[in-house]
Amino acid sequence: MKTLNLLLFLFIIITFFSACKKNTDNKKDGCPMFSIVPEQPYDNPIWHPSGQIIGFNHKPIKEINYAYGYDCPMQASYTYDDEATGFYLINADGTNQRKVLPYYLQTPVWSHDGQWIAFVNGGQIYKMPFDGVNFDTTAIEQLTFNGNNFFPAWSPDDNLITYEQSVCSDNLICGIWSVDANTHSNISLVSYAQYSDWIHNTSSFIYSKNSYLNGTDIGDTICKYNYITNTNYLIKFISEPRTDNRYFKYNPVYNTIAYCSTGDIPEENGIWILEDTVNTQEQLLVSEAASFSWSPDGKYLVYLYRANNYRIDEEKGALWIIDVETKEKRQLTHNQFNLIIN
Repeated sequence: MKTLNLLLFLFIIITFFSACKKNTDNKKDGCPMFSIVPEQPYDNPIWHPSGQIIGFNHKPIKEINYAYGYDCPMQASYTYDDEATGFYLINADGTNQRKVLPYYLQTPVWSHDGQWIAFVNGGQIYKMPFDGVNFDTTAIEQLTFNGNNFFPAWSPDDNLITYEQSVCSDNLICGIWSVDANTHSNISLVSYAQYSDWIHNTSSFIYSKNSYLNGTDIGDTICKYNYITNTNYLIKFISEPRTDNRYFKYNPVYNTIAYCSTGDIPEENGIWILEDTVNTQEQLLVSEAASFSWSPDGKYLVYLYRANNYRIDEEKGALWIIDVETKEKRQLTHNQFNLIIN
């Protein structure tokens, strides 16, 4: 009996390792089932009001290893340069890329006078002075202290910052709040709203709300809120198939709104431009853009060319600039790394 059990054990072990060896030998006939989602090396580009510089978060890639061949990008492993990771500035013409802070600034945004940057850290809103060249890290001010707060946006006079408060409870209302940039007083403005952005030279900002029908998300409602009169106006309802729309940003000069759209139809995804006054829409970029920022003259967008097919290369995973009218593109930043293909 012991001999039979031993033979059965050996048979199982041999069969197991034979199966593993067979799968290894056949790995080039098809990619393995697991996937590795690479961290984008660039994110959160923001155009300075001067028009001369653009800030962004950057984590350089040192090496990409296609261990299962170049036809299996979802299984490639990435090695990043942690020491070079931080917040960067680059001239708008693509020159003089330089690291200015040794850490990321989450969803950063410049004040309209260009002298401050607001950002998120640990779910709270902060602001930090900027003299046009350097940040004064010794003068950082915390503006919020409760809940989880994201996506700050400066009012045209730089006196207020609206933001999204994401904690819903009896003691804290979720939605769009504002904080006085000087006194740090916070008030709730629009419940269950998100992605606020101020309209140039007005006392109003836009925001979005999810729309549901019988518990199903059917799209997003884009509205306008007047801070002085405490009134709301409907701009547009964005419906299926584009039910997931984010990062609404009002043009600093013209009456247009840019936003990212995602959904089940890839051809519908990307950055869209909505005309505020006539409610017409146009798809600017198809399924290739993520975070973005308007240029101060309202004619260009700087955006992250996201590697949607998991393959980061010299172009994908970098920052680009597009002319909104002509659709002409130019690459702003570049990825440089060691490539290993097995």
